[in-house]
Amino acid sequence: MSIQTPRILPSHLQAFHSSSGVNQHVNTVRILGIVSALHGETAVIKCGNHGDVTLLLKSDSHLQMGKLVEVVGKVTELSGGQGLGINVLATTDWDTPSNFDYKTYEQVVEVTHRYKEIFYDA
Repeated sequence: MSIQTPRILPSHLQAFHSSSGVNQHVNTVRILGIVSALHGETAVIKCGNHGDVTLLLKSDSHLQMGKLVEVVGKVTELSGGQGLGINVLATTDWDTPSNFDYKTYEQVVEVTHRYKEIFYDA
């Protein structure tokens, strides 16, 4: 069995955090966004009109400002009570943001969450 990595939006972070009790068997998620800030070991991605997500980067992460990236990682609590973020396991560069339709991505996320039994093990 391969690792299941549901696509999420920022509003789904809480549901995939280990303390939620909702998705205990699914710890790893994937999210798409545009790199809007880089600060040493952290980065921020803007996820369409859904807000920002803070990423805790791996030492070998190579993100670039303004680029569209897909992030695979685990939802984690940020230090200092700053809410939830993602501890990065891997990233993939996608197309330039101007060539990407985020609304389509949002619809894919919505469908995969509505019909979980089709996309993920029950």
